Amino acid sequence: MARRGLLLPISLPKVVPVVVKALHYDIRRGPHSVGSHVRDAAAYVCWAFGRAYYHEDMRTILEQLAPHLLTVACYDREVNCRRAAAAAFQENVGRQGNYPHGIDIVNTADYFSLSSRVNSYLHVSVCIAQYEGYLYPFVDELLDNKICHWEKGLRELAAEALSALVKYDPEYFADSVVEKIVPCTLSSDL
Repeated sequence: MARRGLLLPISLPKVVPVVVKALHYDIRRGPHSVGSHVRDAAAYVCWAFGRAYYHEDMRTILEQLAPHLLTVACYDREVNCRRAAAAAFQENVGRQGNYPHGIDIVNTADYFSLSSRVNSYLHVSVCIAQYEGYLYPFVDELLDNKICHWEKGLRELAAEALSALVKYDPEYFADSVVEKIVPCTLSSDL
């Protein structure tokens, strides 16, 4: 519906929260998780938004979607989801042109730089976090979904990524982030 422009612009504020929820959908099933197909489809919907709607209709929607697309592009477990979210961001930057530092971010988070999970976590995300409006969503994603993840390698990578972001706002990390990390030590996954 979004690809064909059949979704009326007046209904976009109701649809976007569902799309954002789908971008972060990840459910643990035994020793693995499911949801990568949902996250990939949600990124495609965001891509379709950029192609189907006029800039005037998307102005407020873009501000909501940008941090979520970039957190998925940098921190998703699956390479296809990282690349799909980056492609959606790139499409919206190119067609809508309303993202602050959009071209710089597109150049940083390209198809090849996101192919490695380690590079996405430790280099791409750190470069993007320097721009206004992206640091705190990145920190929240790491704290809420990655630092206590059931996969040990992902937890360790999230911890390294979190430490790489401290340089942008040390006071925030000292005051708020440490309080959220300490209860994670009681997680059964650890």
